[in-house]
Amino acid sequence: MNSNIVLIGFMGCGKSSIGRRLAKRLGHEFLDTDDLIIAHAQGTSISELFANDGEERFRERESAELRELVEAKDIVLATGGGAILREENRALLHRIGRIVWLHADPETLFERASRNRKRPLLDVENPRSTFNALLESRLPIYESAADIQVDATGLPHEQTVDEIIRVLAVGDVPKASSGAS
Repeated sequence: MNSNIVLIGFMGCGKSSIGRRLAKRLGHEFLDTDDLIIAHAQGTSISELFANDGEERFRERESAELRELVEAKDIVLATGGGAILREENRALLHRIGRIVWLHADPETLFERASRNRKRPLLDVENPRSTFNALLESRLPIYESAADIQVDATGLPHEQTVDEIIRVLAVGDVPKASSGAS
């Protein structure tokens, strides 16, 4: 069975931070689609790519990176929050590995996302309104794409990693799993 793990979720859910820890714990390589895109764009930031080329071109770059990872082995992949928007990407993600949806309550997500000034989709006049609309539109897509769900609300990163490993070890698990008891 494919040992790759793909982390999906909205901005601020901790895909990169948790993904690094998870990869280290499993002895896997950690990859982040945003980092791969930046590397292939000669260091141009995600914000600059959005500003210069638009979201659609960015999503094309994202799809290209995912196509390159279909044959990868022993990786933990953190995706951008919008990677699941394209049906092609959802199919690619399933080919890459088990999809874990990291989620948290909206207040936690917004607080975390707001700390990062490099979020082009929140660089707007009313970031909270944009955040809420994006989150609401993406929640059903995350849910349908995920093999496993892990609620990271209130959990430290290491405890979230423990929960992901626990849920993955169970094998055929229900989609809803929460680390909060």
